[in-house]
Amino acid sequence: MRCVGRVAASLFADGTANWGRVASLVAFGAAVCQCLKEMGRENCVELVGEEISEYLLTSQKYWLVTHDSWEGFVEFFRAADRESALRKVLVAFPWFASIGATLTSLFILVGLCRYGHYM
Repeated sequence: MRCVGRVAASLFADGTANWGRVASLVAFGAAVCQCLKEMGRENCVELVGEEISEYLLTSQKYWLVTHDSWEGFVEFFRAADRESALRKVLVAFPWFASIGATLTSLFILVGLCRYGHYM
């Protein structure tokens, strides 16, 4: 599952971490797991979670700790009112571009997985 770690590294390659990127990485992992299950490779699903966890707990540990870990994640995405929700969307907009790159990587990964490469 080294490919999942490579996608994680590319998602944070510019040195910027935020909850949107963390959520994107987790969503990417879920999509990869779904793909693996559909291909009958359930034995690889746990490895995806381990790879994502390892990346976050090593490469993004300092950022996660300084942003209240998962409590910070929940708080960030909890919108008390419409204005704060809109503000969060506008602030998070730059990472939407990275989602496109991540999805492209996912489609490439799915193609490679089907033919037994990259695993």
